[in-house]
Amino acid sequence: MLRLMKLTALALTALLVGSPREAAAPAVAVEADEGPPFGPAIRTLANAPACSSELSALVRASAPPVFDAAVGPYAVSAGDVRAHRVKARDWGHEIEEYRCLGAALSSRRWTHSLSDVKPFTLEDIGRMSFPAE
Repeated sequence: MLRLMKLTALALTALLVGSPREAAAPAVAVEADEGPPFGPAIRTLANAPACSSELSALVRASAPPVFDAAVGPYAVSAGDVRAHRVKARDWGHEIEEYRCLGAALSSRRWTHSLSDVKPFTLEDIGRMSFPAE
């Protein structure tokens, strides 16, 4: 079951984003207000591009089997660049999200349970790909 969840997560990410790794603008991004608040800055880099580069390195280093998917960096708004990594578990997902707010790097972590989620079907993919007009 866990292996199927991992394969499904990676397949859907590849289908919707193009690659489960770095993506400029992921189609399935973590909502900006989802999860707990960001903690204080882990560290402050020289400037915003250096912080964004740090996020790129973090995503590149997020290889299986530790992480099942990693996406970013992507801009949420001007000066707010993010990346996230996901671990698939039997019960859902563990999510780590990193944010560069200018040159300040911060993070937050939370879990997303699949116990209340209905099964995902091919019809759901069709509706996402070809929404009714």
